[in-house]
Amino acid sequence: MTCAAVPCFVLLAAAGAGTLAVGTRCDLPTRCALGLALFAHALFALALCGALRAGAVVALLVIAIAGGVRRGLRVPHADVATGAGIALFALLFPLALFPPLAFDETLYHLPFVRALARSGTLAFQPELRFPLFPQLHELLCAPVLLFAGDTATHLVAFAELIVTAALLVAWRPRIGLLAAALFLGSPLVLHLGTLTYVDAALAMFVTAGFVCLDRFLERDDRLSLLLTGVFCGTACGVKYLGGYFAVAAFVIVLILARDRVRAAPTLMITMLACALPTTLWLVANSGNPVFPFLPGVFGANVWSHPMVSMSAGARALRIARLTWDATVAREYVNAQPPVTPLLVVMLIVVLAAAMRDLRARCVAILCAAYVVIFTFLPQDSRYLVPLLPLLSMTAAAAIAARRPSLVNALACIAVAPGVLYIIYRLVVLGPPPLTPAAREAFLARHVPEYAAVQRAGTTRVYVCGGEQLKDYARGSLLGDVVGPFSIARVLGDAHDTDAIAARLRPLAIESFLVAKRVCPPPRANGGMELVYEDRAAQLWRVQPGNKPHSR
Repeated sequence: MTCAAVPCFVLLAAAGAGTLAVGTRCDLPTRCALGLALFAHALFALALCGALRAGAVVALLVIAIAGGVRRGLRVPHADVATGAGIALFALLFPLALFPPLAFDETLYHLPFVRALARSGTLAFQPELRFPLFPQLHELLCAPVLLFAGDTATHLVAFAELIVTAALLVAWRPRIGLLAAALFLGSPLVLHLGTLTYVDAALAMFVTAGFVCLDRFLERDDRLSLLLTGVFCGTACGVKYLGGYFAVAAFVIVLILARDRVRAAPTLMITMLACALPTTLWLVANSGNPVFPFLPGVFGANVWSHPMVSMSAGARALRIARLTWDATVAREYVNAQPPVTPLLVVMLIVVLAAAMRDLRARCVAILCAAYVVIFTFLPQDSRYLVPLLPLLSMTAAAAIAARRPSLVNALACIAVAPGVLYIIYRLVVLGPPPLTPAAREAFLARHVPEYAAVQRAGTTRVYVCGGEQLKDYARGSLLGDVVGPFSIARVLGDAHDTDAIAARLRPLAIESFLVAKRVCPPPRANGGMELVYEDRAAQLWRVQPGNKPHSR
């Protein structure tokens, strides 16, 4: 019941904050996106002062909702599009109620959210794979975790996905319905709307920014220009890739704005006002605005991830097969759920529209340049999600211009893959576990090393091959492929229990967990005692250094 109220409350608070800021001059989806941006920045300010506490959050919520109602916030009238959206998201909702399982979610996103909720302050987290990064989405999740638990943090992304779809529908009422259907027809999009990943937030702010940019270019509306800056600047505080879309929006204004001499500086100042707080905090704590990346530019660090070196021909091949990989050969893009099978059709429509329409040409160039950058990133189709709303908007506009009578029928076809994906996942997973006992049983079935990490209790654990268990540990858990506690640095060439124990004692490690699917079990010769073993893992207790042991 608590989880069911979370997305409603998030949307109400967001709508209230957005309405408090701009009144009713914008449509409700834009005000919701603005409200989430304002909340994120307010929570950042609180955390920066070490004041992110329940009382302060409640005060923000009361101000937002009461102020929004006073300035004209009302429940919108329902129509066919609203009813269809409610039905789709009601079907998707159970998938957001499953306990956290996604790799990066339990590796560092949720640990960051827990640290924020527990300490009330922003802090460098050296034990995590990314000890620093833009955290506006994690800040939005922290109050939800504080009041409703870790699973409820999925519903922040769920609410962000609702806002993104509503932004597309409100963009241009008839065309927007098709754009939203094309976007929600991607199983990958629906999947990310049920996890504590930042991609749903990034897609929402990018969508809001470019919807407002489109309005500004049509109406020369100053408020829309300011909102473009707010949304694109906030996207930079969600994920580093948001910076690309901020630069792209600025370039488009330089090219297409009627009064670019005034518009470009206004947009730049607004973007910087929203992007700089997070960026300056990163620089102050690491000296690197994109920490831990680009060590060659900003200095080496033990958390840096080396880029894969490859020839220009290999990158061209990646680009050529990207559509196929994202929809069919998904093992090449981190085995994520597929993008809509209509992606190829969307690309063809956008390219055709780009031949005669300047805005479509801008979107095509934006996407092409982004795909080139994508070849330098870890190959994960999640990174393509911010492009999908822009492609959906452009393709929908082009289709509606040629075949307006087919828009509603095509919307039904476009959303069908998403609906089928939800049904498939619900059949495979069954009903979500809603009791503590059912949750524990679910995690034990789906996380091979879960029993071992629970057996470790509140001890300080070092893990080999199971760094994604970090959020499940009741005590602290160290061990990763990078960082000061990396396997290479800590274990080195130690392969027996005595040598491993000698390396773990200086770190005050009490337990050593081995994920067998990644790391071979050590040779037993003293120094540690095997306390638990199953098919997936071993758990060793590190003995004190002065305790004699047999050989």
